[in-house]
Amino acid sequence: MTIDAERFERFLAAVSPELGARIESSRPISGGYSRVTSVVEISTAGGDRQTLVVRADPPVGKGVFVSDRDREWPLLQAMWEVDTVEIPRPRWYEGTGELLGTKCIVMDHVEGTPLQQLLGEGMEHAAARAIFLDVAAALIRTPLDRLPLDHPGDWESYLDGAIDLYARAERELSDSSPVIRYVAAWLRSHRPPPVPLGLVHGDFQPGNILVSEGRPPIVIDWEFGRIGDPREDVGYYSGSPLPDSLYTADPDAFIAEYRERTGYTEDQVNPGVLEYFFILGMAELFVQMMQSADDLARGHPRGVMSTFLINSLSYFHEKYLEICLR
Repeated sequence: MTIDAERFERFLAAVSPELGARIESSRPISGGYSRVTSVVEISTAGGDRQTLVVRADPPVGKGVFVSDRDREWPLLQAMWEVDTVEIPRPRWYEGTGELLGTKCIVMDHVEGTPLQQLLGEGMEHAAARAIFLDVAAALIRTPLDRLPLDHPGDWESYLDGAIDLYARAERELSDSSPVIRYVAAWLRSHRPPPVPLGLVHGDFQPGNILVSEGRPPIVIDWEFGRIGDPREDVGYYSGSPLPDSLYTADPDAFIAEYRERTGYTEDQVNPGVLEYFFILGMAELFVQMMQSADDLARGHPRGVMSTFLINSLSYFHEKYLEICLR
């Protein structure tokens, strides 16, 4: 899917007629498995040029993961107002699909290089780790009363609900999954010491942190943002198969710096706790992988990425068992 220039100009005329905007160029960009993303350059009646990013929902049933733009948009607006982490300025929202054919979020384009790319280009791990964990700690400082997100009430209730994602999904599959039943039981019986609930990004990895000289890091892709246990973000990343892992390169340094920035104790953050939160932090995405594989078995594939999801299931099954049977 690409942005239809004529429709997008009509959209801009509707939401901001004073701009007198015209599209100069549009190109799709990679990243964000579940959204269709484009960079659009516009010229205005005042003679200046602006660069925008458009995140659009793919056709129904074709996205890798499912998330809700109606939920993401108010979160972006709230995050723009708080001063804990930087995000691209959210500009407009097309929430009906009538003007652009699908729900779209429009935000400012920001110059920056993904931290994951910088790692691939040889950035020192210590410097990248400092950036990554500074952002992780900043997320925890975000005031929850400023966020338009459901609050689970207390830590125990939140953990119960997160674990139930696995158990409920397993019951709804065409075929049973003994591995997931075992994993859910293991999560219930191996709860770590609690910490206060906080903002969880939901896909916290270096590819979603943009770095540029002279400004704070920019955090993007908030579609899975939620209130939960903040350790889910670093746990989710600790078991990621991404190359140049900041965690596996030096787990002791990673954990020590994370504790220093957050004030968490050794009981609250250690290698075993991060393994626990790798499984818990993956819950929503892993459940969607299982459902996608189940859809494929029922004859309803989610596009060409269905194969990717099935291959990912094998990796995570093995990883989960490795942790739970240790």
